[in-house]
Amino acid sequence: MITNRSLRGAAGLLALLATVGGAAACNSIDGLLEVDNPAQLDEGLLNNPALVQVMLNGTIGDFQAMYSDPFVWRGSMFTDEQVTGINWEQTARLNLRVVQYDEGDTDLMFSQISRARAQADTLIGRLEGGLSENPANDKSLATAYAYSGYSYLVMADAMCEATVNVGSKIYQPVELYQLAADRFLAGLPIAGAAGETKLTNLMNVGLSRAYLNLGQNAQAMAAANLVPSGFYWWVEYNENDTRSYNVLEARITGGNHALGVHPTFLAGGSANFGTKGLTAQLTDPRVQHEPSWATGHNALTRLYKPKSGLMFSNYNGQTFATGGKPATYERGTDIAMASYIEAMHNYYEAAGASGTGPLGTTLEFVNARRAVGNQAPVALAGDALMDELRFQRGKDLFMGGFRLGDLRRWLRQGDDLFPSGAHVNELWGDYGTATCFPLPKEEYEGNPNISR
Repeated sequence: MITNRSLRGAAGLLALLATVGGAAACNSIDGLLEVDNPAQLDEGLLNNPALVQVMLNGTIGDFQAMYSDPFVWRGSMFTDEQVTGINWEQTARLNLRVVQYDEGDTDLMFSQISRARAQADTLIGRLEGGLSENPANDKSLATAYAYSGYSYLVMADAMCEATVNVGSKIYQPVELYQLAADRFLAGLPIAGAAGETKLTNLMNVGLSRAYLNLGQNAQAMAAANLVPSGFYWWVEYNENDTRSYNVLEARITGGNHALGVHPTFLAGGSANFGTKGLTAQLTDPRVQHEPSWATGHNALTRLYKPKSGLMFSNYNGQTFATGGKPATYERGTDIAMASYIEAMHNYYEAAGASGTGPLGTTLEFVNARRAVGNQAPVALAGDALMDELRFQRGKDLFMGGFRLGDLRRWLRQGDDLFPSGAHVNELWGDYGTATCFPLPKEEYEGNPNISR
């Protein structure tokens, strides 16, 4: 059984092997690069078929480490999903949509996603370069293609632009989505030949998302239509391992909690922000939060602490309004990186207001999602229907790592739904205009092939 501890341990081993000589004993400072025992740090070990599972574990582990933080936690700060109560100036600015290329949040986002991407792409190269005996039906190779594709997806969602492998080309988000699609298209026949249905489903969800962002709607619908009902693929976390737990748990726990629901998704609507005792309005099981606010880490921001939504493994569908006990983010709570629910949203967004598909018309799909949220059906058409589809998507995928990419896609289409105006923490003033994380200072300094 592969555990999260083994995944993170594998990632550490790969990092060690990737820095050959870094831990070797040296004769003197002058002989810093003179390794006493090079046999123990043989880079050729990475071409040993017995270590393929270790390298695959490291690939999955690095994606896991990146996903809850920085991708979900810091990525959602630009959006209308959360307000932060962190008492750090640069984190407050991030929640205000003000971000600078020389700050740690930017470097962390780029470096962590890049690490996950590089692990997957490196494994692909090694397996196709002779390490795999049967690359045409190699499950490990198919898995590496899937995680590479998802790494490019989240990079496109989060970054304003990005480099790859210290290269000179600076990729724009749409180009990164195309690279994601290319990885999925390469991996799908391998997964199929290996009989790996779940991997095939994972890549078809990712492919539908990539095509949706590329504006290739027919292709997005075709890929989404292949995903079976009930499908989930989880980013797994471990409550007993401090290196691989879900960081979101720490953000809603204790007196120093720092994560609150944005007015957009507050029970009863944004006009209720600042009200205590919202139990009666908490009728939608997909977006549950504490009925009353409390201040946390910065002792300033009013925070309605969120509960686990549909994209979290311990979601239980209960509501405060009916006397239930909605589940709370725990250290071992997994996050869905792909699901049937997302695939269907991708399908119907691509299909448009007059579309029809596996779950009926776009209006029927919207009303089915409203029913999940205990909302009455609507009779909408055109832009109004698509606006409601977007809102239902936000509720279904709440805090799962999708909102930043969604808002940026809609912005490219001409609709700006990013938060604006006065922040709910009145002392912070108005929101800025940032919509993504810039390429960090560290990449400009460490990559000789680009310049500011």
